[in-house]
Amino acid sequence: MSSAEGATIATDSHQRTFPHWRTNLRVLWIAQMLAMMGMGAFLPFLPLYVRQLGHLSPAQAQWWSGLIIAAPFLTAILATPLWGNIADRFGRKLVVIRAALGLGITVFLMGLAETVQQLFLLRLLQGLLSGFIAANIGFVSAETPPHRVGYALGMLQSATAAGSILGPLLGGIGSDLLGIRWTFIAVALLCLLSAALVWRYVREHYPPNSAALRPSLWAPFAFALRSSRILALLGVILVSQAAMMTIAPVLPLYLEQLHAPRRLLSTLTGIAAASSGVAIAIASPLWARSGEHRGAHWVLLTGSTLASLLYAAQALAPHYGVLILLRAATGVAVAGLLPTLYALLNRQAPEFLRSSIMALGSSATLLGNLLGPLLGSTVAIRLGMEWSFLAAALLMGMVSLALWTAPRTALHGLQRFLSRHR
Repeated sequence: MSSAEGATIATDSHQRTFPHWRTNLRVLWIAQMLAMMGMGAFLPFLPLYVRQLGHLSPAQAQWWSGLIIAAPFLTAILATPLWGNIADRFGRKLVVIRAALGLGITVFLMGLAETVQQLFLLRLLQGLLSGFIAANIGFVSAETPPHRVGYALGMLQSATAAGSILGPLLGGIGSDLLGIRWTFIAVALLCLLSAALVWRYVREHYPPNSAALRPSLWAPFAFALRSSRILALLGVILVSQAAMMTIAPVLPLYLEQLHAPRRLLSTLTGIAAASSGVAIAIASPLWARSGEHRGAHWVLLTGSTLASLLYAAQALAPHYGVLILLRAATGVAVAGLLPTLYALLNRQAPEFLRSSIMALGSSATLLGNLLGPLLGSTVAIRLGMEWSFLAAALLMGMVSLALWTAPRTALHGLQRFLSRHR
């Protein structure tokens, strides 16, 4: 595709009307909340499920937990750009439905796993077939008026937060009462319900690009490599997400180390995860309003600095109750990071590559999700679980330092955009 053709498509996008975007956003909010509620119902308890599937030493359990949590991100890093390209070429609604169905099927099979090796392989398959958040982001970015994309992405973030609040609580209680395996079956049903809602109520107003203008698989990579702003944003997304995921393999085990009652360990793990989700749901709109007045750079710098300090404090927590409170405070700190970064990335993407460029952002997030748990497990095995929190603090500190020292021009686009649409 020539640059002139791309410019024409980008210009035409500003002349479009978007009659269904509000209804689509409401339905996708519900669908994403249900799917993320399902994910939250089992993801925090995977280390406990790993221990249930085999006779493993504490070190082996930590290592397998890190591998299994990270596994879907490994395959999703490769698959997400492909799904984004398919969405740009053949339709975005189809990719959203495919992602919900893929997630539901693989999670159901995880509930039938008999060994940690089987669970690992199924998590790899999950990453290959799902990618629900990435598919939703691509759809909303393309089917929403340009001046409302930031708002729409923030709403999707709140859906994720709502699912993160309810999922761990319900999953923890259900796991303690019925067993973890039944949780996987319930999650699969929620994912199927999400797919049905999207199929029935979401309307794709604009068809994919015509055959003559469909971008090649390499086109988004070539465009990103020519843009220093996109590369910088992808780097910040990667490191900040790795920091947030570093403690995932050790959280329930760390609560146990801080003398959490074993009979309530799943429930307390759910509360710790849900407290962060509550904080994100409350803090996200506050960060958005602050960004309108102070700018995207201020939101990113302040959030990453606070998160770095709070992760360090968690390493020194004297009691599991203190750790849960610090997890909630950390949710406040990180609530504005990813929505701001995705909104900035969306502003850099031309219309004909919208889903593909946003998929690259999702791949950067997934790579952080992959590297973070592996780092957390390795550090916990060699140095102790407290050091996993210190590693997260160091990564967030690196983001803060980069934002403090880097030129702000790469982050001014969203600030100018927001000032025009207050």
